[in-house]
Amino acid sequence: MNLDKELSKLYPWILYMAKRYCKHQQDAEDLANDTIYKILVNRSRFDCNKSLRAWCFIVLRNTYITMYNRYYTLSFVGYDVVMENSSTSSASDSVLFRDVVSAIRRCYQKSCCMDCVIYFAKGFSYDEISEILNIPVNTVRSRISYGRKQLYQELNS
Repeated sequence: MNLDKELSKLYPWILYMAKRYCKHQQDAEDLANDTIYKILVNRSRFDCNKSLRAWCFIVLRNTYITMYNRYYTLSFVGYDVVMENSSTSSASDSVLFRDVVSAIRRCYQKSCCMDCVIYFAKGFSYDEISEILNIPVNTVRSRISYGRKQLYQELNS
């Protein structure tokens, strides 16, 4: 099987699927191109006995999830410094950010999970956080999940 030819045939379908995940055309094209890139880089992992379309869809979905987690989740690191230096923000925004920062600080005092959450909010991958903190990757995943829940409870209490 010639993977390059097959991917060129599947590209319109990949773009169509990317549009289902993304609101904007530009984001969908970026997602489709990232998917193609990952498929080409990892072509040795593809099992020729399985469907290429299914593999493309899985790569697309995982790429979208990674992109969403990295770019669309609230990044809260450093907001206390930003809010102190910002003169254009409204008073309600300032109060909201101070509440979020104080909730992060309260959670930070309760457990060690917030280190992982903060690194994750900065855009580090699970593997990178694992190397930085010298802990297993599954521990990083667990701490991020627990830290998010803890922060959510703290903000809603």
